[in-house]
Amino acid sequence: PAQMVPGSGNYLFSGKTVFAVENEEQAEVARGFIALFTRAAGFTPKLTVGDDAEKGNVRFQTDATLKSEAYTLEVSPKEIIIEASDAKGFFYALQTIRQLLPAAIEKEEVADKKVKWSIPAVSIQDEPRFGYRALLLDAARYFIPKENVLRIIDCMAMLKINTLHFHLTDDNGWRVEIKKYPRLTEVGAWAGPDHNRLGGFYTQEDIKELIAYGQVRNVEIIPEIEFPAHILSAVVAYPWLSCTGLQHEVPTQHFISRDLLCVGKESSLQFLRDVLDETVRLFPSSYINIGGDEAVYTRWEECPDCQKVMKREGLKKASELQG
Repeated sequence: PAQMVPGSGNYLFSGKTVFAVENEEQAEVARGFIALFTRAAGFTPKLTVGDDAEKGNVRFQTDATLKSEAYTLEVSPKEIIIEASDAKGFFYALQTIRQLLPAAIEKEEVADKKVKWSIPAVSIQDEPRFGYRALLLDAARYFIPKENVLRIIDCMAMLKINTLHFHLTDDNGWRVEIKKYPRLTEVGAWAGPDHNRLGGFYTQEDIKELIAYGQVRNVEIIPEIEFPAHILSAVVAYPWLSCTGLQHEVPTQHFISRDLLCVGKESSLQFLRDVLDETVRLFPSSYINIGGDEAVYTRWEECPDCQKVMKREGLKKASELQG
């Protein structure tokens, strides 16, 4: 925290605890936190919205002078007062309380009755040093099941990390369903022989579920659809995307393929437009990451179609085709 002053005593949560919030947006934040007690403690604190705010033991109060995501937290043995300017600030204040509670609050079932659901009295002022706080998750080289990603998002939220950079495509696998090109996941999401097959992918419904789960927890998901290199999984599914048109296999181990997307063919560029159109429609994020790293330009130097584009555009080096 930016500032923290320990107090005396503890505040004890129970089924008689009342969360008092000012509006429905704050109520949604409180409900997510209250659910932790329902699951792990076996009791459910009450929630009141609007006029009865003064009656609450845990009170949300708007302070418009605070920055977005910032909060103040005042904990005494009698009550907890949280001030913030937006729902994000109230959410992060509750994550701090979550960290102050016994570790049993993270259990998936009701904990031992001996657990005391208390937190120490304390005065905290906190705000983020950086607005963009991110975790890079690479599900392309080795598939990460949706249930694991949901849990990772939950842990990110507890640690106040607000951006998930989701690496969804690479040489080793194409992990997001694209309706117009079904072979990307039918073929490009799998590697190795049938008896020892590696892979997996997220349907668009899976992605929508992950996005919605993240939105409730203030985690924005930024997808990475990588090109012109690191795209062998797509080339395996659709060989016409490359300069050579040769059939390859999805690799079981990481390496950097020389087979780039052929930028000399209109069909390859249309593929990119189609994929990015679906990606943009699917993800409400402010950004789409397009990678762009580690391109080896040998194929473009040898490709007649790419050379025609270079001549037409007056380019001197194949690397300039990437721009």
